[in-house]
Amino acid sequence: MDRQIRVAVNGYGVIGKRVADAVRLQKDMTLVGVADIATDWRTRVLLTKGVEFYSGTTQARAAITEAGLTLAGGLDDLLGQADVIVDCTPKRVAAENVPTYRQRGLKFILQGGEKHAVTGHSFVAEANYETAVGREATRVVSCNTTATVRTLTALKRAGLLGRARGTLLRRATDPWESHDGGIMNTLVPEPEIPSHQGPDAQTVDPDLDVVTMAVKVPETLAHLHYWSVQMTRPADREEVLEAFRTSSRILLMKDAYGLGALNAVKELMADIGRPLT
Repeated sequence: MDRQIRVAVNGYGVIGKRVADAVRLQKDMTLVGVADIATDWRTRVLLTKGVEFYSGTTQARAAITEAGLTLAGGLDDLLGQADVIVDCTPKRVAAENVPTYRQRGLKFILQGGEKHAVTGHSFVAEANYETAVGREATRVVSCNTTATVRTLTALKRAGLLGRARGTLLRRATDPWESHDGGIMNTLVPEPEIPSHQGPDAQTVDPDLDVVTMAVKVPETLAHLHYWSVQMTRPADREEVLEAFRTSSRILLMKDAYGLGALNAVKELMADIGRPLT
């Protein structure tokens, strides 16, 4: 068997914890550790999984130790064990880490909060996997942009996509921050059209004719997209559904399933053993 790819994760928030769990499921990868600066329940749960915990910054090290959490070392120690680093730190922090990764000769993956120019490549597996092979770095676009690309790519593969105009209803905040900065009894339209997801999708596939608008809504579970698509030719309902069935990451759901809202879909995914969805 080929040598295991040694993966490190920097940042253990809403994205990082999912990346870490996904890496642990891969037969050809080893999660060598996770770096973060937090001392709350998230990193405490991390330690119960038997994952090595490293301080994300020198400044945070004392606070983590004082909180009674066991550290395996600092970020430099973690990077010294890795072949690739998946940076899941907050927006703009990852871009500041890039010079360190380059200096160490590490391959690295950033998230959608960073600009496309930082890596020169933006990634959605179903749309442009081949263009990422052999690269030093890439950027995984946001969940909203990924959903946009998956949806439109399915139609494009079937020769049905002309242009698309989408309205995105976005969750306002992460679940553990809703007591601190969520919105209630209101909707917050993003002031610019297009919202950033449309141009971001074009960093993955420049040929997409897509415009998006976005509205923040008072919820913490998932997002909801509405699409108006001008097709290249007439197509019946079954042909459109068949185009979506070609995607390994799109699940079609019938009204009879009783999934009338996003929270029910989230609950279903957890029940069938897909908590990362």
